[in-house]
Amino acid sequence: MTAGAEPEIDNRMLSHIPGRIAPTAHRGWWIFVGLVLQLAGIGGPAVYVWTKAKHQDVGGLITVATVKLAWHESLHVKAGVEILVGGAVLFAIGSVALARPFAKHWLTLVVGVPIAALCGALVLGAAALVVALLVLMLEGGGDLSGWGGGRSTAKKKPDAEPHLQPADLSDQPGEIS
Repeated sequence: MTAGAEPEIDNRMLSHIPGRIAPTAHRGWWIFVGLVLQLAGIGGPAVYVWTKAKHQDVGGLITVATVKLAWHESLHVKAGVEILVGGAVLFAIGSVALARPFAKHWLTLVVGVPIAALCGALVLGAAALVVALLVLMLEGGGDLSGWGGGRSTAKKKPDAEPHLQPADLSDQPGEIS
């Protein structure tokens, strides 16, 4: 090295810095394993909720109410919560494996990637739920009845039977006059 010249820095020199991750040799395998784990993490809970919806279906068609019921039941049953949490953890592990060849620091890989993965899975899950509800709504002819718990604006129909008068009550059989 000559005086005043900049030393050349390469990955071998940087890999000895504390907190720095050494480069991977087989980038493709990390990506493949990460994608498979992410698919299993999202697919497992989706299949669980879908089978619950199919099980609760009575008429042969899966409706919006059936999907809502299956989703709510999944959140209130211990096995359903375990499957949903396990799917989220598996998705986060898959994201870490997928990001391993690209991350340069352990802190980014262990903290930042799982947080970003779970936020992304939440957004993806919400988008999938909206798409599923739109598809079910369009299959139902755009009928929005049964959605929400708001007040009805329709006027009440008058009763078809006339109200009984107090004088009419005395003519009822079984009464003592």
